[in-house]
Amino acid sequence: MPIATHSQTNLSASSTTLGTIRAMKEDSEEKITPNAGTEASARKWIRCDRPHCGNPAVGLLALRFYCIGHFISHCYEYLERCNCNPIKDADVVTSFSVDRFLQQCMNQAGELVRPIRGFDNLDRARLFDIFLWASDLIAKRNVFKEESASSAGVRVYSAGLSKKVGAD
Repeated sequence: MPIATHSQTNLSASSTTLGTIRAMKEDSEEKITPNAGTEASARKWIRCDRPHCGNPAVGLLALRFYCIGHFISHCYEYLERCNCNPIKDADVVTSFSVDRFLQQCMNQAGELVRPIRGFDNLDRARLFDIFLWASDLIAKRNVFKEESASSAGVRVYSAGLSKKVGAD
């Protein structure tokens, strides 16, 4: 029974990874013929979920795959609608949904902005802008949440204190 050495194991894992990266790269028009040892899932490209778009997907938001152009446009559209004050959100579910989107948006943009992805400078600048905008909104929303939580705590404390004083 042959035993694979550490370098052989890394070589097969890196060839699978490189095949997947090449498949997801937007500029790649060539068909990838992975080695016989790779999985069948590495042979198929994941496409953008937007209608009439066949570009390879690079990002995932709210369980939908997006190519680089649609990822950037979707993030900008949604970020423009986000409130920096979570108290102004319609309800708790909306507030939670916005927080989750902002976190996913920031994480995905942070992953995509890396130079290894091969995007041009304009796309990388837009991704970095999305990353900064989403992280700024997260920070502002957290400040409002802390203020509302602390003011609610003060109200509960003062109500309890007034009951004690009124009982005396």
